[in-house]
Amino acid sequence: MSTDDGMIDGASTVAAAGDATGSPWLDPAALTDHVIDTVDRIKEKTTDKAVLALRVLVFGLVISVLAIATLLMLVIMLVRIFDAYLPIGAGVGDATWAAHGFAGVIFCVLGIGAWLSRRTNSRPFVFAAILDLIFIVVIICYGLFS
Repeated sequence: MSTDDGMIDGASTVAAAGDATGSPWLDPAALTDHVIDTVDRIKEKTTDKAVLALRVLVFGLVISVLAIATLLMLVIMLVRIFDAYLPIGAGVGDATWAAHGFAGVIFCVLGIGAWLSRRTNSRPFVFAAILDLIFIVVIICYGLFS
């Protein structure tokens, strides 16, 4: 049977019943939103965390390789400077053992300061750095003025 608005009576009652209950199974837009939200939640719990973990791993490896290379270059530079300016031996190449020993003492003093300040404030580390600076200045002044 047809009414004056051109709809069949059965169809208008089904449409009215779907609007009255608000069921997402009858509304395609709500069903699509529900599926998209579910997929996004699953992606957030799996893929996003895996991508974050892999980024941390890759960037951590790159940073560690660069840090090791920088540290090695710094140590080589310090040993070369100490070798050239320590007042032991007759010039470059003669006092390499002293340069290595001098760099080792400086790093040991800094390491002891860092070890002592691991649980307290940073006062022992700062003291070790100041002691190293004084030691370096005294050795360089001795080499320049003797």
